[in-house]
Amino acid sequence: MLKYILMIIYIFFAILLGCSNKTDVKPDIVYTDTIKQDTRSILEDLEVAYNNYNYNEVIQSRLGKLPDGFSVIKYKYFVVFSDLDEKLTYQLITNDINNTIEAMKNNYAETLPDNITPIILFQDYERYKNYVLANYDIPEHDISPYGFYKISKNVIVIRYVSWKGSIMHEITHRFLRSDFPDIPSWFDEGFAALHEKSTYKNGGLKGEFSWRIISIRRAFDENKYTGLKTLMETNDEELYGPRSTFYYAQARYLLMHLQEKGLLKDYYVLFKSTYKKDETGITQLEKVLKKPLKEIDDDLLDYLKSFN
Repeated sequence: MLKYILMIIYIFFAILLGCSNKTDVKPDIVYTDTIKQDTRSILEDLEVAYNNYNYNEVIQSRLGKLPDGFSVIKYKYFVVFSDLDEKLTYQLITNDINNTIEAMKNNYAETLPDNITPIILFQDYERYKNYVLANYDIPEHDISPYGFYKISKNVIVIRYVSWKGSIMHEITHRFLRSDFPDIPSWFDEGFAALHEKSTYKNGGLKGEFSWRIISIRRAFDENKYTGLKTLMETNDEELYGPRSTFYYAQARYLLMHLQEKGLLKDYYVLFKSTYKKDETGITQLEKVLKKPLKEIDDDLLDYLKSFN
C-alpha cells in the first residue's frame, strides 16, 4: 500500500515538474521568435513609398541579376538592395540615405528625382566587382573600389566601407543631376565629397574636416598646388585623370570654405541660375565672395594651411 502511495506521489511531482520545465522554457522560445520577427520587420517598417513611382518595375528588373541574400526596401526616391546585415542596413537608410535626401531637398534641389534609382549595397568586394563586370560596361581596371552612380543606367552601386561616406556622396550626385543637369564635374564632385564626411543638423548636412586634405598636403609638399582657375576650367578628362584626388579635395574644401561663411547655398543658387553666362562658376564665385579670384585663391590657401 505504502509503495502504491509513493508511486502516486512520484507521478504527481513528475508531472508537476514537467509542466514547470515547459513553462520555464517557453519564454526563451517566445523571446527568440520575437527577436526573429522584430529583425525581419525592422526593414519592412522602414519602407516609405510615394505614389506614381515605379518601385516594382525597378525591383523586378534587378532581382534576377543579384546574388542571393539581398533585402529589398522601398525608400522615398530609391529602392535599396542590400546584402549587409539588417541592423547595418537600417542604420544606413535612417542616417546616410535619409539625411542626404532631406538635406538636398531642404537646401538645394528644387527639381527632385522623377523616377526611382536603385541603390545596391555590397559588403564583399569580389561580389561587388563580379556584379559590376556582369551588368555594366565598366572595365575591371576602372571599377571604383567604393562605388559609383552611373547616370546612363540611373543606378548607384556601393561596396560599403564604413569610413568612406560613399552612399552620401552618390546620393548627392543623384539630386544634383536632377536639379542642375548641366552642373560642371568639378562642382558636382566637390559637393558630393563635402557630404562624405558631414553631420546632419537642422535639416542640413554640414561638411567637416576629412581625409581628403591628404591630397592637398601632398600637392604642397611636391610644389604641385594649382589655383582655382585651373580647377574651375578643367574638363572631365583632366578632372578624372592623374590629378583627380587633388581636384576632388580642392573642390571639396572650397565648398567647405563657402559653407563656413554661410554662402554655399547662395553660390549654388547663383551658379545654377546663371550657368549659361559663365559655365566655370568663376564670376559667380567672385560675386558671392565680393572679391577677385586672386584674392579668393589666397584666402583658400590660408584656409587649407590652417588644417596643417
